[in-house]
Amino acid sequence: MSVLSVQNIQETLVGKSIPRTNTTNPSAIADGEIVLVNSSGALYVAADSYATSPWVQLVQRNGDNFIWSTKIFGNRITRVTEKAQSAGQEQIYHIGYNGSAGFLDITAGLDFQLTVIENQDDMMWSEQKKKNVVNVPNNLVTTQLDLAKAIVKNQMKKYITDGSSMTAVMLNDGAAATGAGTATTLAVTHGSNLIVANGTLTTVVAGSILRIGTTTTASGRGVGIPVYTVTGVGPIANSFYLDQPYAGPTQTAVSLTADAGVVTAGANWGVRFTGKSLPFRRDFFKFKRVSFTLQMSGFGATALTKTQEALYGNGDGRLVLEEESFSKGFEGALNRMTVPLPLANETFTADGSTTTAISATYGDAFVGPSVVYNTVTLELFSQDQTTVVAVPTMPQIVKIFMVNGAAQGSTNNTALALENQLNDWLASLPGAPFGNTPISVL
Repeated sequence: MSVLSVQNIQETLVGKSIPRTNTTNPSAIADGEIVLVNSSGALYVAADSYATSPWVQLVQRNGDNFIWSTKIFGNRITRVTEKAQSAGQEQIYHIGYNGSAGFLDITAGLDFQLTVIENQDDMMWSEQKKKNVVNVPNNLVTTQLDLAKAIVKNQMKKYITDGSSMTAVMLNDGAAATGAGTATTLAVTHGSNLIVANGTLTTVVAGSILRIGTTTTASGRGVGIPVYTVTGVGPIANSFYLDQPYAGPTQTAVSLTADAGVVTAGANWGVRFTGKSLPFRRDFFKFKRVSFTLQMSGFGATALTKTQEALYGNGDGRLVLEEESFSKGFEGALNRMTVPLPLANETFTADGSTTTAISATYGDAFVGPSVVYNTVTLELFSQDQTTVVAVPTMPQIVKIFMVNGAAQGSTNNTALALENQLNDWLASLPGAPFGNTPISVL
């Protein structure tokens, strides 16, 4: 959809992932399709150029309506930029053993103090940040496992009961072994410390260590997969309690021969902190990712590793939906006095829906966008004139979001594809300021 914001002078077009219609008639394009038309209002074709079409317009069909962009004059375009789609990621920290190296140093003789600080923008008030301090007295720690348990149990309590935005799990460098007995799978629930096997597990007793991966991505049972300790038998047949809530994704049948097993503990222990996916709702919950800092005192030579930085990615469907709503003036909600806010009866093209992605590397569940988009931005001076000062021309931006590899972008009806239409016209501008192929991502 192409929409104009008078306040911001930005037009936003979001193309659907559909084939390019085999037509040269702009009125025959499909719902959600974006095309370029020449100065005469006809579909731009290879025979056209700046000489015959000094300005062009983008047209998108939205149901039975046709949305036209501003006139884009070739001699007024100041810049053309593009960004390829890329998925975002959550932040991950490791304390001590990280799946390949490291350990928890318990020899310093000091109390262990870990400060967890949340940095995302909704966790800061007047420069005060949400902090959680874990203090573990040295006299309570005789092994690395003692320290790892104390850190994880404290953080998971904060996660389950106090709304903390990070999970914590233990890692150990011991190899996993299949549980003896008749059981072949485990059923686990996110946030619960109860696990259920589909048969007997004779080697699982209080104090046993279980490594639990993810069946959906065949994570395996390697040393990078989280481990949990068993406290005792559960209330139903073939069930067991863990000493901390399970932090991975809910699963009904984790294979005990492929993705889970009993661990003979190795010497090195560590803790992994992972940012969780925050709630998102257009015009109500802004799209954010968790950002946090860990500070350690009394941990001796224990390594603190930022394994993965939080990244928004480019073209995340939720970010594109926010761009589209921005161009509408953020008027998606009809009644701002009602919580939760009702959604307006209007059409948005961007796909802000999400899907749960399981990380085979970390054994955690991440919420990612169902769709990611490539981005093309045209910056220009439009025909409009601002009234703030004496008649300068108005800077304007036209943003185009297209699904990576979508047929209407490049692969179907090549001569009529939007990418090729734009490239042909931009390359024909006097002096070829943007080169022969200024756009390559659609």
